[in-house]
Amino acid sequence: MPGPRQDHFGVERQSAHSTFTTASIKFKTSRTVLQNLFPPNSTSYRFTSPGTVAYASYSCTTLNKMDWLGGGGYSFLGLFIHGVEYVKKNGDVVHGTYMPVLFENLTDPIVSGREELGMPKLYASIDPYRRENSYRINAGWQGALWGNFSLTELKESSPEAEGGSVSGENDDGILTYRSMPTVGYKIRGQADAEYPCFVPYAEDNLKPKPERVWKGKGEIKIDKLDWDALPTLHHIIERFEELPVYEVVQAKLVMGTGVADVRAAQRLE
Repeated sequence: MPGPRQDHFGVERQSAHSTFTTASIKFKTSRTVLQNLFPPNSTSYRFTSPGTVAYASYSCTTLNKMDWLGGGGYSFLGLFIHGVEYVKKNGDVVHGTYMPVLFENLTDPIVSGREELGMPKLYASIDPYRRENSYRINAGWQGALWGNFSLTELKESSPEAEGGSVSGENDDGILTYRSMPTVGYKIRGQADAEYPCFVPYAEDNLKPKPERVWKGKGEIKIDKLDWDALPTLHHIIERFEELPVYEVVQAKLVMGTGVADVRAAQRLE
């Protein structure tokens, strides 16, 4: 299947000329509530540091000049839980940022991401718009808006210390959990495949290059709506709304070139 990592003939793609714009809002929140978003069938995920508070980010990236999409692009928006580690059965520990869900506004990357990478991807409409000193993202489903993320009073900063990761942070990589259901109504609830995954940035084929960075104030507005407005997403957005925002600790906008294709994604166990 042609996709981000290979063309129709199986030749590897390179996306050094592709562009990205990542807006992220990092906030302090409840460790207990975040912990409830870890996979229910696994006890191997935990926070690295003790304490009652933890940190998470909503991060939205818009990609463009993607060869595998005919030079076009798309946007994705995810919740990223920082300071997480996975403990393997042999005792080895993998550090990273846990991603419980990633929304994308195009079918093609959702399908390839689920099948090739094992990522928990879903569809949402994602509409970012830029003004002179602000950047805002509206997220919804068929006209029902469930999220608004605002970065205001933006002032340009140095890009030297910034990373171009999907989480908006300089972390070791992304921890996810793959669960694919088996076929058959009478055995629904059983999984054909169920295991932890990890995307180590150090092993990725390309390092994104941040070229311009802005920092400012951030605001998060989540509305869970109801089952009528969000018939397939209400249970997820309801979890988002439960997350308390004790304090926004960072809001930044990063623009640059080079888009990693996440081919380093691997099964942990």
